[in-house]
Amino acid sequence: MAVRITSLICAYLFGWISLFGNEGSKWIAADVKDLELSAQDGDSYAQAFLALCYIHGDKGLNISFDKASYWANLSTETDHWLGWFAMGYLHRFSPLGPNSEKVGQFYKKVFKNPDGTLIKNVSTGDPVASYVMAEIFTAEEVEPEINSDLQFAAKHYANSSNLGYGPASVQHALLKLHANAIEGQNIEIGKDLSGGIFILKEVAEKQLPSGNHFLGRCYFKGIGVIEDYKMALVHFQAAADRGYTTSQLIVAHFYAYGLTGPAKIDLALRYANLALLQEKEKASEKIAEYEQLIENQSKGITQPIIQNSYNPVPSPMTPALTEAPPLPPEPIGLPEPPRFNPLPNRLPSIYDKKEPQNSDLFPESSPIETSSGDGLQDLALAKEHYFGRDSNLDLKRAFQLFSQSASLGNPEAARYLGIMYLRGKGVSKDSEKALEWFTRAANGGDELAKKNVKTLQILGSRK
Repeated sequence: MAVRITSLICAYLFGWISLFGNEGSKWIAADVKDLELSAQDGDSYAQAFLALCYIHGDKGLNISFDKASYWANLSTETDHWLGWFAMGYLHRFSPLGPNSEKVGQFYKKVFKNPDGTLIKNVSTGDPVASYVMAEIFTAEEVEPEINSDLQFAAKHYANSSNLGYGPASVQHALLKLHANAIEGQNIEIGKDLSGGIFILKEVAEKQLPSGNHFLGRCYFKGIGVIEDYKMALVHFQAAADRGYTTSQLIVAHFYAYGLTGPAKIDLALRYANLALLQEKEKASEKIAEYEQLIENQSKGITQPIIQNSYNPVPSPMTPALTEAPPLPPEPIGLPEPPRFNPLPNRLPSIYDKKEPQNSDLFPESSPIETSSGDGLQDLALAKEHYFGRDSNLDLKRAFQLFSQSASLGNPEAARYLGIMYLRGKGVSKDSEKALEWFTRAANGGDELAKKNVKTLQILGSRK
């Protein structure tokens, strides 16, 4: 039977705070050297918390999944609940994952502890325990035994954030920025752009990579702030230099195509190589792409408008934790299907796992997008084929249906045609046709298409 949280249990969880303090608050406030010494002395909570610090890049530590795995394993030797959670988180990403079965196994082990350890820690006001509770109730890996409950999770993210835990603050901010995008969920945290940006800036000042990453996405997309590519790069680079893989690939793309100044292929290669640890396939593709640019330059060949636009995460939200630790996934430019995953800060990001073709620069969908115009039936079916898996994936059929929908005046369908031409998905790559369809979609009122047109124009002007 699926686990259901009753109002009675909720009252128990939120009704009282222990007068004696808690371990989570202790280690959040502790100096990193004290934390490391306690972990070395065998303190299981300290070991697990240190693992999370390496997963998130917390306390000024660079993201390292290897070190996170080391400390999480030590913690699990004493069967500590937080150690098992960290191990579950790590199994979402390489080198331990992706392994949904292991993630679900360890998360359920934490939640179903016969002594009720997690619930007891939440009841004492432990902000780390609240964060863990929220993560479990937004994890697809535990379903159907534990039903996802974003309303419940949102309360825990907010509670943990208010008590000073940075990774929870990122999730809290993302919920404020994208609350209206979460379909079928009636969460109390309403859309609050200024509030979300304020939280992200606070987290970024504390040098949490995911804070910088998502603040960079906000500047890149003009969400809650004035669109500013240079400020976006500042924050992406801050996250990239701390081991946040998704930001490393974005920064590489910025430098390769000169989005904020002259192209610097050497720097693009540097950051793409840094990403090899966690994103071997994507990073290898980018390295090959940039090396081709160098070869073309040596032959006097003009740089193309775009080559294989970067594919991001989310992804609350690099790993949701890993050598770029999991953090919840990535909401800005969320993948289209079929349900919104509220964890946009996981280090490689769950979004990346599900939608490897999604792009930060040219996203396939927006979390707040609404389609208008005719051809909605064709559009819906086209998306099924475009995002489908196995037998459902049919890019040629998707192209046909997008074309039909676009011919009936649907701007969203026109944008998808632009994406397909830009990336060579189901059709031959053709940047001119991509721009033509993006322009058509933009003229129809599609906001993402307007951004795509602008980006292509910027890239084209640097040829």
